[in-house]
Amino acid sequence: MKNVRIAVIGCGVIGPLHLECFKQLDFVDIAWACDLIPERAKGAAEKFGAARWTVDAAEVFADPEVQAVSICTDHATHADLAIAALEAGKDVLCEKALAQNRMNLGRMLEAAKRHPERIFGGVFQHRFDPVNRELRAMIAEGLLGTLLTAGIQLRCFRSHAYYDADDWRGTWEYEGGSALINQAIHYIDQLLWLTGGAESAVAMIGNLTHRNVIETEDTAAAVLKLRCGALGVIEATASSHLNWESNLSFHGDQGAIDIRDDKPLKVDFRDKAVEASVKTRLDEAVAPKGAEAGKTYYGTGHLAQIADFAEAVRDRRPPFVTAESAAETLRTVFDIYDSARLGQSFR
Repeated sequence: MKNVRIAVIGCGVIGPLHLECFKQLDFVDIAWACDLIPERAKGAAEKFGAARWTVDAAEVFADPEVQAVSICTDHATHADLAIAALEAGKDVLCEKALAQNRMNLGRMLEAAKRHPERIFGGVFQHRFDPVNRELRAMIAEGLLGTLLTAGIQLRCFRSHAYYDADDWRGTWEYEGGSALINQAIHYIDQLLWLTGGAESAVAMIGNLTHRNVIETEDTAAAVLKLRCGALGVIEATASSHLNWESNLSFHGDQGAIDIRDDKPLKVDFRDKAVEASVKTRLDEAVAPKGAEAGKTYYGTGHLAQIADFAEAVRDRRPPFVTAESAAETLRTVFDIYDSARLGQSFR
């Protein structure tokens, strides 16, 4: 059986991590490294062993030997690239967020419906983290009893220079938001994936420290009605003095679990035998070694997700995180923005 031939489009912040992960898979050949900046594309190709490099994605789509593409560009270009790839007969893995608005998300999913033979995945690598898989199993087993509340907090820092470095950042038209759709979206996905999704959202957003720099939010808070019946809480800011701190909290009438920076922080149950078992299971959920090209807070899940996608291409099966599943999280983010724009409050 021939190796799967994959191209990576976008070799900036996240692209090198995808390239490194694909390089670690012995059944994958990296056919192309593509980026609008020639030096970046050429350098990525040389570093990660891509057969060719280009500044034009059309060259990639025209190559009949390419089976799949990994899209690692800015949010606003995802839809056009994904649609072009699907129409050209390529399988697609697309980084978060799938799109910057509902219209482009709809266009992507319609293209996928036109090509059901194609494999289309969205990146939410934390679904592969062992701790999250254990948490999901524990919630499904009912160990926490009736789930009452579940929440995420993300406190991180993004400087004025970060937003000024790229024209698309901090804009509604091109990024689609900021703190929520870019930094917090992975944790929102964890909240939804672990609990079964959300029905509705009420929210407020603000720009507290980046006025005259970005037009979008640097801070947000939301309350969700979760499908399981519990209430969900989201708190996110990119204006913290903390470089990066994430918290996930799950509280039921029989027990509570808090996770900070992907490690158990608190485990407290009515039944101490259950508590001991939960502690052991979480302690044993040790994450495997990840790739080196990414930032530490990306976690180790990219390697597992990229391996799953490549195997899906080879075996012609759906990936673990389908585009439709990833879209569910994005729709909740859009619901939060829509609620905040309505600005309805009562006292």
